[in-house]
Amino acid sequence: MKLGRTTITLSAEEQAQLRAAVERDAVEFSPRLAHPLMIDRIDQPWFRRHRILDVSSALPFPARRVHVAAPAAGDGGMKVLTHHLEHLQAVAAHDPPLDLDDEERAAAYATYGNAWTRAYALGELKIGSFSDIPWFASLDAAQEATIADLARRFADAIAPEARRRVDDGWAFHGWVVAHRRLIERELVVPRDGQLRRTDTVHAEDLPLPAGNQWRIVNNRMIPVG
Repeated sequence: MKLGRTTITLSAEEQAQLRAAVERDAVEFSPRLAHPLMIDRIDQPWFRRHRILDVSSALPFPARRVHVAAPAAGDGGMKVLTHHLEHLQAVAAHDPPLDLDDEERAAAYATYGNAWTRAYALGELKIGSFSDIPWFASLDAAQEATIADLARRFADAIAPEARRRVDDGWAFHGWVVAHRRLIERELVVPRDGQLRRTDTVHAEDLPLPAGNQWRIVNNRMIPVG
């Protein structure tokens, strides 16, 4: 499911709510509020009484973004979702998502809910095999040995996302790399929308770009710097 988006302009009151939310829950983003921002409303199908906003900042380089939940009626203040899965859970408690018993809608909710609340500021790359990991083009002997050891340990385990029914909804198991880490992840989407995420970090300081820069290579966006 691909969600549309609409660029919007916040009212003065909404700008004040955004500033309060960022200064409370995303302090590292606060200096960017002094620079121009682009704000998109994500056309999502789950919440009826909340908007999900993508707030992006090009300056200072590198670009950064946060996702924010804003009550559609303008009351109750905004909540920063980035780094705050508990805020998405609070939105879902107040505004229960629709139709999460459906596998595809639950899968999309897992994908977008995870992206909106992600804990890795430089982004994540979903991988479906060990060969999907974008290692540095030039490797020294120690780095090659690290990759060989990782391949021995994880090449057979890493696979495309797997889905299964669980008692309270759907579970989605997969793998990502983020901030030079290899991460095994399970997302659980219960029918009430209280998304749960369990990350297991299997390796750190991998010989690959951290994610300060991304580029499309062979039809996929990967970290290149």
